[in-house]
Amino acid sequence: MATIAPKNYLSKIDEFAAHWPLVNTALGSPVILSGNYLVATLGTDRTALAAQITAVEAAINTNQGAIATRDTLRASIKERMRQFNQIVRGAFPGSTYVNMLPKIPNIAAAPGLWMKAMADMNNVWTQINAMMPIPVGSPVPLVLSGVYNLATFALEQNTLNAAFTAIESTEEAVASAIRVRDSLWNPIYDRLKQYRLSVQGRFPSGAPLLDSLPSLTPPPGSTPAPVNISGVWNAGISKAVITYTASTAPNLASYQLRASYGGTKYNAAAEAVVDTHLAGDLTPFETNSGLVASGSKVFFKVYVVVDTGNERGSNAVSVTRP
Repeated sequence: MATIAPKNYLSKIDEFAAHWPLVNTALGSPVILSGNYLVATLGTDRTALAAQITAVEAAINTNQGAIATRDTLRASIKERMRQFNQIVRGAFPGSTYVNMLPKIPNIAAAPGLWMKAMADMNNVWTQINAMMPIPVGSPVPLVLSGVYNLATFALEQNTLNAAFTAIESTEEAVASAIRVRDSLWNPIYDRLKQYRLSVQGRFPSGAPLLDSLPSLTPPPGSTPAPVNISGVWNAGISKAVITYTASTAPNLASYQLRASYGGTKYNAAAEAVVDTHLAGDLTPFETNSGLVASGSKVFFKVYVVVDTGNERGSNAVSVTRP
């Protein structure tokens, strides 16, 4: 079943759905598989699978949105922590407040470290704003650049905390949606195999309907060799630049740049097509998809796609926005 990519599930079913009525006409009676499974049943199963494929895409999009929210707020709050620590050191040198300042997390640090640092910052800020009496010349209540006050920080703190939680829940929603999708596809695949066997047993060798019988596995040697890629962040254009070697496939149709968002490695089950170049176009791909803020990290592959629809993915590379 691994020979058919999820993006081709529906088109593969359509090939069989178009072939089946031709066989029925040629035989003068419908091909009925075990359990009274008809071509109409295949259509019903396709409809359910199509709906679940849409659900998978929706789950992936929701997860991408949560990641973008986290990355945008994380970069913003990191800068606010820097400003806060500096203004406290400048305004209250030698005070206990300086000793209480949060350690600014690495941009890719675990959510728990970010939550602790934000809670520490909120606590110190709250104590300083409540200071009585206010020392002469002290900037109390503290306000950072752009009229950024404690209330604004608390709002962003809560939003980022919620984003961390949302990423976990939406990642599980993606995994769950994929499991349901494949639980629908697997029995359909078995029915397509059963259909092929049934048709092969009803016609003599060389019959046109055997020659046009849809396949479930690519013929030997038809899967293209992968290309090699590399990826870097180009600050001049604020995009990732993905370069790739030329494919040697004689029937090359296109190169596709695909991305995997979140996680610690490339996830082919949740990949998304970012851009496509036609055969012969070796122009590097340029994209800022998913790279919304400092610390954003996206995994990429370039797929070689041939005119039969067969494909092969490259090595995976990751690009992190500085």
